[in-house]
Amino acid sequence: MTHERFSHAHDESDYPLGEGIDPGVAAMLRPPEPPRTIDSLYVGRPALNPVVAMEEFMGAVDLRERYGHMKIVDDVIGLRRTVGDKVETYRDKLMRAESRSDNTESARFGTGVILGEQAVFFALNWDYFAGSLGEVAGEKFVRAAELAERQRLPLISVGASSGVRQHENVLGLVQMQRMAAAANKFKENSDQPYISVLAGHVWGGMSASAVPVADIVMALEGTDYGFAGPRVIEAFEGRPVAPGAQSAEANLLDRNIDVLVKDVPELLEFLGGSLRAVRRSQAKHIQIPEWHRESHIDPHATGRPIHFGEQGFSAALTDRQTPVRTVQVERQRADVGKIDNAERLMARYKEMTSGAHRLDAEFIMREAFDSVVPLYNVAQFEELKKYPNIIAGIASIGDQSFMVIGDQPSYKALSDTYVSKHAPNPGPEDFEYTTRMIEAAERWKLPLVFMTDTLGALPTLAAERRGQSRAIAKAITAASSHPYPVISVITGALGSGGGLATTPFGRHTIMLDSALAFVSEPRSMASILYSTANPTEEQISMTLETVRASAADLHAQGLVDTVVMDGENPYRTAADLRKSIIEGFEKQQGRSPRQLRAMADKKLATKMTEEGHR
Repeated sequence: MTHERFSHAHDESDYPLGEGIDPGVAAMLRPPEPPRTIDSLYVGRPALNPVVAMEEFMGAVDLRERYGHMKIVDDVIGLRRTVGDKVETYRDKLMRAESRSDNTESARFGTGVILGEQAVFFALNWDYFAGSLGEVAGEKFVRAAELAERQRLPLISVGASSGVRQHENVLGLVQMQRMAAAANKFKENSDQPYISVLAGHVWGGMSASAVPVADIVMALEGTDYGFAGPRVIEAFEGRPVAPGAQSAEANLLDRNIDVLVKDVPELLEFLGGSLRAVRRSQAKHIQIPEWHRESHIDPHATGRPIHFGEQGFSAALTDRQTPVRTVQVERQRADVGKIDNAERLMARYKEMTSGAHRLDAEFIMREAFDSVVPLYNVAQFEELKKYPNIIAGIASIGDQSFMVIGDQPSYKALSDTYVSKHAPNPGPEDFEYTTRMIEAAERWKLPLVFMTDTLGALPTLAAERRGQSRAIAKAITAASSHPYPVISVITGALGSGGGLATTPFGRHTIMLDSALAFVSEPRSMASILYSTANPTEEQISMTLETVRASAADLHAQGLVDTVVMDGENPYRTAADLRKSIIEGFEKQQGRSPRQLRAMADKKLATKMTEEGHR
């Protein structure tokens, strides 16, 4: 994408004001140029041909279709319409749709192979009745889910759909209920992934049944997605829907979609990598090998590169991303040389708010693990590299895969040598994403690794109204009750409940020696303690020093198991974190869910008892 595509510049001929008007006055009379925001990336996105995309995808997986000739025998509903001087029945409509397509219905299902990984596929074809849902499509999805459950295979739904077929009325409508129930039954009885892929227009029935209950929701670039289509919304609101407002890209930013892929080849690579990572981690007696990459760490490295890509939404997979600008960021700790403890803590606090040279979740995910399948995208808007506030990925060490979830800052390139950090403040949608990733990890029997660096949850009234408290509580509950090993890594700030949502204590907690943890953001804490909206730096400093927020403090309290040195070589720090993550995993491996929860409960309860007697 290019800047020109999003330009809002106007020619003077666009606003004919008549002759003799002073140019300055004319300029004031013109409508103001709308501010460019990241939303402008929706405009001018590539178009997607769902028929061509589906042909390419289904050909690649070599679908072995089942019940391919299933179709409606009787005219199930009496809906008719007048076309010219003729009356068109539902049967007439079906026969015409069949004559235009190689299919006898909108849905197909069967088994296939994707990069060596076998799965059950359910596909909706736009070239037959616009992929609409009816009794046959609902029945095929139910049978696809049952087949995947019986054969212990992943379930992948893919395609485009205009919604429930009006000609079948309530008989078509109840297929939403059947499909949602079938997907839920599959998830309850299987430890295999269920992934939904949107490939074109996806409206109505599919968007509110089988799609959102998937473990991961993906989309091909150029897709549109929503429950009510733009015409329905316009009819109700009385104004047209803004261009791109229901695009996959808009839904990605709103976290209704988890991953956006550029094309079918990337989709195939992503699915194959995801299925492979989950499958191999479910094997028994997994051995974590020695790390050979450690011997290749540059002992003289003192920083890391931050890459900025092309304008628009990046490819999901790292090896398909194209950097157009790279800024080397040196790891220079702000607390080095500070003799006074209060000064050291204050320097760390300031560094957390804007220091781009600190390690982030994405860097650790890539450098401390052998491979990773990212479950997120990055948007490049002018100089801003915009990440979701919380990211996740399926990362592997040897044959052991982990679900890694972490707070992630965004970055802005202010020059060729300086990058500013935009600290993450997760909102309700981010915590809901966290909960869904934790639930997927539980189904797939994956251990969890959390990485925390946030001053706190998004403190806005809009976030409160969207259910911030409930979303945080659900994330905390899901993380603390995970039945497999859990490792928490505090990489920067652990701020308030928003930080706790990605830092369950009690299993194995690692903390960088430069990190801090506090019940609320220090400035807010000082404002409460000193009853002032603008606390002084001295008041904030004293608050930090006396609240016992450092890694050494939390280690002494028994809340942190391992403190890792945050050295000037970020690759060495990542290697040390890797060792601590393996140590935490091996300490928990083989324990039952009850033992794991009891271990955490005992550690936290003992600490409370000790504190109570002081």
